[in-house]
Amino acid sequence: MRPQTSILVLFSTLLLSGTAAYAADDIQPAPNAYDWTGFHVGVGAGLGGASHNAGAEIYNRDLGGLIQVGPIDLFSIGAMLDVGGDGYLGTIEGGYDYQIGDRFVIGIQGDYTWSNIDATGGINGDVCYEDFPTPGPGDDCDTATVSDSPSIDYSLTAKNSWSVLGRAGFVVNPGSLAYGLGGFTRTHMEGNLSLTSLDTGTVPLSSYDYDRDGWTVGGGIEALISGAMSMKLEYRRTQWDSSNNYPIPIGADAGINTWDDAAIHTIRGVLSYRFGGGSAEQQAAVDAIPAVDWTGFHVGASGGFSTVRHNAGIEVHDYNTGGLLQVGPIDLFKIGGDLDFGGEGMIGRLDAGYDMQFGDRLVVGLVGDYTFSNTKSQVGLFGDYCLEGVETVPGPGADDCDNAVTTASGDLTYTLHTGNSWSVGGRAGVLLNPQTLFYGLGAFTRTKMDADITLNTGYAPIGSEELLSYSYDRDGWTFGFGMETMVSENLSAKLEYRNTKWTDNELYGDAIQGFSRSEDSNVQSFTTGLSWRFN
Repeated sequence: MRPQTSILVLFSTLLLSGTAAYAADDIQPAPNAYDWTGFHVGVGAGLGGASHNAGAEIYNRDLGGLIQVGPIDLFSIGAMLDVGGDGYLGTIEGGYDYQIGDRFVIGIQGDYTWSNIDATGGINGDVCYEDFPTPGPGDDCDTATVSDSPSIDYSLTAKNSWSVLGRAGFVVNPGSLAYGLGGFTRTHMEGNLSLTSLDTGTVPLSSYDYDRDGWTVGGGIEALISGAMSMKLEYRRTQWDSSNNYPIPIGADAGINTWDDAAIHTIRGVLSYRFGGGSAEQQAAVDAIPAVDWTGFHVGASGGFSTVRHNAGIEVHDYNTGGLLQVGPIDLFKIGGDLDFGGEGMIGRLDAGYDMQFGDRLVVGLVGDYTFSNTKSQVGLFGDYCLEGVETVPGPGADDCDNAVTTASGDLTYTLHTGNSWSVGGRAGVLLNPQTLFYGLGAFTRTKMDADITLNTGYAPIGSEELLSYSYDRDGWTFGFGMETMVSENLSAKLEYRNTKWTDNELYGDAIQGFSRSEDSNVQSFTTGLSWRFN
């Protein structure tokens, strides 16, 4: 099932469950129900994560291909990499809703969003310069002193975007609307390549920008605070048009192909002013929302998406005299690189907890959960090739290479699975109205990681092989927020965002000479689900 379809199924489940519960007369509308018809404007902020499946391929499908290695002619060779990013956003929006009957609402809205959701990579090093003076008996290289730490850094940032969206929803209780949305989004991208050193400062090497078009799907929960004011929590997934590929022909059968199939997941909270909502009748409808006691145990199930960003680094260093390498008047002590390695996937979650309500507005509680995940990140090499002595397609020559026919397509792939996890923590929130809770949460999380390297030859007589496989656990801290609203006396629906941060550094060798690997990671999750409350 495509991810775009999956999220609509999830929100449809939420809405249909709300419909069934609401129709069962568990929570009755107020005698003078709130009318959602009218214009609205809003301002909000949020967070998001990006997943770029980027790659490049060089190909030549003429006789002989790109290169001949023994009995193999290589027709193409390429590399692919899942690049992840994260950042913040701010937004302004406006729209119009129209209520049909007692429960259904349809509408249209537009928005403009500022963001800094970026993915980065770079190369850096420590060097000394011959004849560069420092206090002491000799120059920096004679005393094994670092003269400079140059770096080359690249970033790709989703800066600004605008969207035109339609939405359709269901009034799940007298004060809240659950809805799905979809529409068109244009995003402005900026790429920057820069050099930084002590001598030059930061010098731009390349800077460019372009627009990407895509389609947005998602959904949210909007709750009335007063007759004129509402707050909503909204999830969006924007998939950019995969036709943004860039073939560069060199000859009739030769060239270069690059691509970046990407998606952005965001969560945003928006405070809206609803024109006409300040009337006495509208405010009376909000004041008449029946109270609910939030104290008690609850269990639930939810599903959604997650994005992951591993800021992974590798470093080789030797700070002895002479360093790793001498290049003219420069000694290289250290060379390293870092890259935002990332990906996306789908998740499911089972949770349980206990809430206690204090007064009319405050709710605090304990939560625990187990999350199932197929989120993964990949990097790999691939290519098309022919084998001499093998004839898969009849032709005038003796074998595939004589016919310039591809025998098979192979790949060497490293996959890092961000697997299942469990969390234990707490939450605290405020009731926007008696039946809708906005809350923040914090928890300790342990995640199972699985990694493997596989070789797939694509040629049945040789087959495929798993070259390496290992597992390990990562511990981290989770923060997040969500909105939960009642859809019956015991059933509630919620939309929730979480961000789990890992920090891990590993050093091999010693502080003077060795190899080190570092990885600073975070996982963002966006889920919607239902809870049964025992109260």
